[in-house]
Amino acid sequence: MISPGAAAEQKLLLLALFLSSLCGIVYELVLGSLATYLLGNPVVQYSITIGIFLFSMGAGSYLSRFLARDLVRAFLFIEAALGITGGISVLCLNYFFSFTASFYALHALFVTAIGVMVGFEIPLLVRALRRYGELRAVVSSVLALDYLGGLAGSLVFPLLLFPHLGRFLTSIIIGMANIALAVVLMRVIDYPGKRRADLLFPAAALALLTVLAVFSGEISHALQRRLYLDDIVFSKRSKFQEIVLTRAGDDFRLYLDGSLQFATSDEYRYHEMLVHPALSLVRAPSKSVLILGGGDGLALREVLRDPAVGRAVNVELDPEIIALAKSNASFVKINQASLHDARAQVVASDAYRYLVGNTERFDCIIADFPDPHDETVSKLYTVEFFLLVRRALAREGVFVTQSTSPLSAREAFWCVSATLREVFAEVIPYHVYVPSFGDWGFNLAVRDGPCPEAHWDPPAGLKFFNREIFAIARHFPGDSSEIPVRVNTFDRPVLYTYYLRGWKYAE
Repeated sequence: MISPGAAAEQKLLLLALFLSSLCGIVYELVLGSLATYLLGNPVVQYSITIGIFLFSMGAGSYLSRFLARDLVRAFLFIEAALGITGGISVLCLNYFFSFTASFYALHALFVTAIGVMVGFEIPLLVRALRRYGELRAVVSSVLALDYLGGLAGSLVFPLLLFPHLGRFLTSIIIGMANIALAVVLMRVIDYPGKRRADLLFPAAALALLTVLAVFSGEISHALQRRLYLDDIVFSKRSKFQEIVLTRAGDDFRLYLDGSLQFATSDEYRYHEMLVHPALSLVRAPSKSVLILGGGDGLALREVLRDPAVGRAVNVELDPEIIALAKSNASFVKINQASLHDARAQVVASDAYRYLVGNTERFDCIIADFPDPHDETVSKLYTVEFFLLVRRALAREGVFVTQSTSPLSAREAFWCVSATLREVFAEVIPYHVYVPSFGDWGFNLAVRDGPCPEAHWDPPAGLKFFNREIFAIARHFPGDSSEIPVRVNTFDRPVLYTYYLRGWKYAE
């Protein structure tokens, strides 16, 4: 039978383990998501992060055997060290990524350090808690709370911390929690070798993270300025992505998760070639058009130039993009208030989910999705997704999708084309030079072949698209011509590997 005081200490140490496990998982998720944001390919980044983290935990557990005394004191100092390391990790990685190629090494270093410290904690606590009860009960309690903490961290990060605080502030707040826990335990628990000087390190670390938290907004803005050459006029973390709008003179640029979406100096080339070749094939007297993605309203702007368009539905995943495109004065000028047009209906929804529930038939469907840089986006270029698109097309309907660069990501471009040919009667690949992007490709597909004759009476106000341009765009030189590739499916998503391989060699 242990004394009430000892029982209270035991509960405090077990609570510390639970919170430490929660914090450790959050650090792991923060660093994995940061690597994905900066480098792309979440499957690879999370796999590497988790692998290094688990290995480091094992190394920490092994190294703990060489610590023979002052176990509680060592645990508390490790808690404080874990807090300061995890707390500054995102700041350091963001800073060094902007001007050096050593991000991989630094990322691995932080993951390793955090993993080793987390691995140290369980063996230390098991040994420290043996004085409060038999080993069997201690081990089961420690492991149970460790797993529960891991579950709590894996839920708290994506549902609460990341959407509301972002990576930088999340890492700081979790670090402060680690250190604050160590400070409380140092004051409450009696342990061998306890002295007032023990509080100096955690107090200094807590003070540093508090300063970083207070100035987190200014620091985040300064880090963003290092990543973007132009002045940042809008920056917000939405539920789905990081939205940044920059300006250099009259040139505005939109970035989503660090990837350029358009530059006003040349976006008309991209959007005219995305929209008007497909619309020119539609013979319906009152055209109905569905735009998937393109919440910035620029594709919709081009669609509404055609006086024969009677109705346009624009489905965009992120409500924050829609709000920006509707209310930001610069954006409204760029998209010519297309989202406020009486012919337009804007729907905040996932494109896949929308198509599954859709019963309407459209004369033309336009996909303006991000590049297939990971497995999640790659699903929007699969046979299964294109079958849903085909079902939503009217007879003789036309579908077009942006398809990345046939020069820089040659395999990826022709993979999209080959995948479309599994579903549609006729597919027309074409490409155009957009200065901000380089050589850029599109694939146009006809529901029921053969391809209808185009009516060459383009709407007024176009700067680039015409009959001759489109004829030239359908020819590919030898370095970007068709090559054998596999088809992209839900079960075998090969597209994003083609894409990453292509752009890796293009850099």
